Amino acid sequence: MVLDIEKNNIDGATRPSEFSIEDEIKKGIKDKKSKDIHLSISGIEQFRLLCGEVHMFLENDWRKEKGNEENIITRQKKALIGVPDEVKYFKDLISKYIEVNSLSVTPFPDWYDNLSEAIFHEVWGLAGVSPWMKMKNSTSAKIIGSRIYFMIGGKMVLQKQTISPDRFQALKKALLLDTPEISQSKANIEILMYSGERVTIYDEPLTKRGQPIIVFRKYIMEKYNLQEQANRGTIPKDSIKMFESLAKVGFNVLFCGAVRTAKTTMLTIFQMLEDPILEGVFIESNPEVPFHELMPDSPIMQLVVDGDDLKKLSKQLMRSDADYIICGEARDGEMLSIMVDLANRGTRHCKSTVHLTDPHDLPFDIANMIVNEKGGNLNHTIVKVAKSFHYIFEFIQLKDRSKKRLKGVYELRYDNINYKISIHQILKYDFKTDRWTFDYSIGNDKENIAEEENYTEFEAFKKELKMLSKKYPMKNSKTIIPFYSKQ
Repeated sequence: MVLDIEKNNIDGATRPSEFSIEDEIKKGIKDKKSKDIHLSISGIEQFRLLCGEVHMFLENDWRKEKGNEENIITRQKKALIGVPDEVKYFKDLISKYIEVNSLSVTPFPDWYDNLSEAIFHEVWGLAGVSPWMKMKNSTSAKIIGSRIYFMIGGKMVLQKQTISPDRFQALKKALLLDTPEISQSKANIEILMYSGERVTIYDEPLTKRGQPIIVFRKYIMEKYNLQEQANRGTIPKDSIKMFESLAKVGFNVLFCGAVRTAKTTMLTIFQMLEDPILEGVFIESNPEVPFHELMPDSPIMQLVVDGDDLKKLSKQLMRSDADYIICGEARDGEMLSIMVDLANRGTRHCKSTVHLTDPHDLPFDIANMIVNEKGGNLNHTIVKVAKSFHYIFEFIQLKDRSKKRLKGVYELRYDNINYKISIHQILKYDFKTDRWTFDYSIGNDKENIAEEENYTEFEAFKKELKMLSKKYPMKNSKTIIPFYSKQ
C-alpha cells in the first residue's frame, strides 16, 4: 500500500529527533519479510517505537550494573567510534532483545541489511551514512544539511535517506568521542575515524544556517604498485619500467593536482620503491598512509603534526640525520619551507604532494607561500625552490570522476651559470585519444645527481624514456622559461 503522506499528516515535528527517518517514508521503507516497499503508517511506527524501546531497555539494563559503570561507558564509547568488537557486542544485545520479544518481522529502512543493524545505526551509529562504509569502490560521502550523498561511479549521488538536525549533532558528538581535545564548538574540524576514514566537519558560522556539513573520505587503493595504476588507466602501461627506475634514482619529486587525483597513491608507490635501508621522516597532518605496514623493515619515522606543532618541530627536523623527508600533503608555507631548506642542503629522495595545479608556476607559487609564512626575498626563494625539486608529476580527474590520469611529467632545471629556470615536459597526456606522448629531455644537473645516487637506475630510466620518445613522440615539445625566471 502506498503511504499517503498528506492524509496521515506526517512531518518531522511529530517524530523523535534522534532518529533519521523523517523524510525517508516519502521514498518508501522495505519490509524485508513481505518485500513490500510501501508500508502503512503502522510499519513506520513499529520501527520508530522499537528503536526507542531498545534504547530505553539497554540504558535501564546498564544502570543496574552498579560498580561497572566505567567499563560500560568505555564499551559504549568504543561502539560509537566504530570499534568492531564493541559494535558486534551492541548488535548482539539488540538481536537478543528482538528474538526474546518476537519482533523479527518489524519493518526497517531498506538501506540497512538487517533489523539489528538498522536499530544500532539509527540510535548510536552512523545513521544513513553507514551503507557507504561497506561500499569498497566509493571514495567519499557527504552530509549537507539533511541530505546524504555517496560517490558512485565518479559522481556524488543523492541518497533517499536523510538525517535530522538533532541526529546530525549526535553523530558529530559520536565522531569526536575519540578526540576529547577537540572542542565540539569548533566550526571546522578534521579527524580520522577508528577504521581509517578521514572526516571533515563544517558548522556555523562557516556554513549557512541549518546546512552543516560532514565529509567522509576513504582511500580504496589496496595494491600500491605501478602495474595497478596502469590497469586503472592512470598511467601508460609502457611507462612502468621508466617510472620504476626514476623512483629509485633519488630525485626529489613533487606530485601535484586537485583533490582525489591519485597524488598520495603515486607518492606511496614511489616511496615503496625507495632504498629500504635509508632513514626517512614521513610527515602527515592526518595518519593516512601506514608505512609501518607497507615498509615494516624500513627505518621511517612517522610524525602526525600540523599548524603550531609543526612550527615547534621545524628546528628539530632541520637537525635530523634522516636521509630524506616525505610530506603527505604540503599545504602551507611552514611545511614547504622545511622541504626546500632540507633539499637545498643536499637532501635527496624527498617526496611531497601539493594542492597546486599549474606545474609551470609551481616554483613561484611555492616560494610565494613560503615568503608569506616565513618572510624573505621572493626571487631568492624562487631560485631555492627550483634547485630543490627535480621532477613534477601532474594528476587530474576526467569528467568521469572515478577515472584519474597522469597529465604530465616535468623536469625542473636551474642553470647556475645563466641563473635561469626552465621546465621541460617529458610526458604529456592527450585528452582526445586518451594516450600519452614522450619527449627525451634530460638536464646535465640530473646526470650529476644520478652519479652521486644511483647511476645504474638512471641509465635504465634514460633508456626507457628514449625508447618511448621514439615510439610515441611528443608533437611541438618546447622548453618553458616561466615569467618569474631571470631574463
